[in-house]
Amino acid sequence: MPAFGLVVNQRNEILLIQRGYGKDKGKWSLPGGRRDKGETYRDTAVRETREETGIRMSADELYYKGTTAHFEVWRGKRIGGRLRVQRKECLDAKWFQIDMLPHDDDLAFVPDKRVLGKWAAGKPGSRRVHYPRSKMVKSGFALVVNDRNEILLIRRTRGPRADKWSLPGGNVKRGQGRRDTAIRETERVTGIRFVPDRLYYENRHGARIWLGNPSSPVIQLGPLTFPMRKENASAADPNSNWFATNELPDDENLGFAIDVRTIEKWAAEHEGSRRVRPPARY
Repeated sequence: MPAFGLVVNQRNEILLIQRGYGKDKGKWSLPGGRRDKGETYRDTAVRETREETGIRMSADELYYKGTTAHFEVWRGKRIGGRLRVQRKECLDAKWFQIDMLPHDDDLAFVPDKRVLGKWAAGKPGSRRVHYPRSKMVKSGFALVVNDRNEILLIRRTRGPRADKWSLPGGNVKRGQGRRDTAIRETERVTGIRFVPDRLYYENRHGARIWLGNPSSPVIQLGPLTFPMRKENASAADPNSNWFATNELPDDENLGFAIDVRTIEKWAAEHEGSRRVRPPARY
C-alpha cells in the first residue's frame, strides 16, 4: 500500500514530481511510493519524498486517507535538503504556488486529484491550470566563469519566472548545435563573448551546459561586475550579474530545473559555497 508526502515550503508552495515512466509519464504527482516491510505509512512518505526529490519533510499530520483503495497522504513542512530529481523515476520535481496548481488532467493518480482538490478548496486565491505535456527540445546554456571564479546569471524580466535568475542560453536553431547556441545566447543577452571549454552538465531532455570563460573585457562597478558591452541588450532583456561561490542563489530564486541542478553541482565542487536569497534587483 502506498503513502505520499504533501510538503509545504516557507512560501506556502507544495512539492510535486513529474513521472518519468509508464502510461502517466509526463504527469504530476505527489512524491510517494509503496511501503517497505515493517515501515509505517508516515515513514514511507518521508523516505519516498527524500528519495524522489532530495527534500526532507516533517510529516506532521495525516492529511488524507483512501477508502476503497487504501493509501495515506502525510502533510508536513520542508525541514531540509535541496531539490533534486531521482532520474530513474522522475522527469522533474517542482514547487507549485497555490495559483498555479496542476489541473486534474495533468495529475497522475486519484490521490493526487483528491488531495490537490482539497488543498485548493481551502486556500484563497488558489487556481488550477492546465500543463500540457512537455515537448522537450534540445537546448544549450553557458556556465560562464570569470577570473574571480564568479559565475554569470541573467535575471528574467517576463513571465511567471520574472525576477528569477537563470543561466544564459536557449533552444537551438536550425543548423546550429547546442554549443553554438550557448555562445550565441550569452552574447545576445549579456554582451559577453563566451568561450566554451568543456561540457559541464547534460540532463535527460537534451539540454547541455557548457563551462568556459569570457573573452570580451568586463568592468568592475563597486562590488558587482557587469559586462562592458550592453548595446546588444534591449530593454526587454534580463539583467545580468556575477555571483561569487558564497552568494549563489537558492533554489527558490532560480528559474528552471536545469539552473538548480547546475548551481547545486557547482556549489558541491567549491569549498565555502553558500546558497542565499539575493535581492530581486541590484
